[in-house]
Amino acid sequence: MRTATAFRLLVPAVALLAAACTDQIDPFEPESPPTADGGGSERGDLASTPNQTHWADGYLRSGASSADSYTPGPYSSFNRTARFGGPITITRVAGTTGRYVATFPRLSSYLGSKSTVHVSGYGGYDNDRTYCKPAGAYLSSDKVEVRCFNPSTGLPANTSFSLLVTRSYSDLAFAYANQETAASYTPSSQGSSNPAGAINVARRGVGQYRVTFDNLGTQIPPNILGHVQVNAVGTSNAYCNPYYWGTDGSPNLYVDVRCFATPTGAAVDRRFTVLFLLPADHLAYAWAYDPTAPSYSPLAPYSSNPYRTPTNVTRRGVGLYTVDWTGVNNVLFNEGTVQVTAYGSNALCKISSTFATSVNVLCFAPNGTPVDSRYSVLLGS
Repeated sequence: MRTATAFRLLVPAVALLAAACTDQIDPFEPESPPTADGGGSERGDLASTPNQTHWADGYLRSGASSADSYTPGPYSSFNRTARFGGPITITRVAGTTGRYVATFPRLSSYLGSKSTVHVSGYGGYDNDRTYCKPAGAYLSSDKVEVRCFNPSTGLPANTSFSLLVTRSYSDLAFAYANQETAASYTPSSQGSSNPAGAINVARRGVGQYRVTFDNLGTQIPPNILGHVQVNAVGTSNAYCNPYYWGTDGSPNLYVDVRCFATPTGAAVDRRFTVLFLLPADHLAYAWAYDPTAPSYSPLAPYSSNPYRTPTNVTRRGVGLYTVDWTGVNNVLFNEGTVQVTAYGSNALCKISSTFATSVNVLCFAPNGTPVDSRYSVLLGS
């Protein structure tokens, strides 16, 4: 278990006026959150009693997709700097459809110069085939803009989503591939982090990319291959999926990405983010590799359950799946966060619902038709 770090609350001095005057407190600036340490191995909750250590730095699940502005519930949202600012808010941009801004007060100053955000469509059970993506690749001025779409038309749609924010740590890496058509380049530093070295993005064809994390393979423990999430970034209806990740026997970690447009599924050049992570406290994940099997246990090197108990994937129908991490509710904080990305095809996947130990995943073709698909899914807090 990682040890949470305690931070001392600074108490401002109080000046008392003469007895003849009304008592008052001298004006003072509100306390700022501590500055992140630049990517160490420790995560620390900034609480008055530091007895928890969340895996994510911030997350939320939206609910009222048509409301003008609201605060998500405490069981499905978290901000590591909550005690230094106001509540998390979700605002639907006035006069728009499928456009939202999530605000995590004071979190940007804690995350520092490197952070990443990931977004998945959420809710609607098995009937709402919509999808969502971040408009930007990292937290900016405490805000993340989210865009959501209907795949059958490719047009914006009001819907719910799940959002994750994290900074750099030694057990994860991320990249913001910000140049759509460049042959080879170093990605944006603000949305990229590799604890082992440099990062390179190479374009291999229309909508086809390889992200290389130098020397990261040397930091992956034996018999563990980690987990990958991918998001397209921007305001268009494009989406991106992982097609492969691994070391190919080299010291480097490679992640292949493909990007597409709805409703045609045609390959397109787009910006995207990649998040690679390793097992951690309060984090469960799985790679569902067999889309038509009635029930199976996912491959152990690509799966993690912090409760150290079995994980099971069940197919409930075409494109309908349940992933269950036995006992995981005993180590998560409340409902946590969920993310999913289709794998190895031009399908899309979203989280349709969640339960105490499991999530339901819904996958569909670029035009919204249900389809069986492989996918990567995580549940954390």
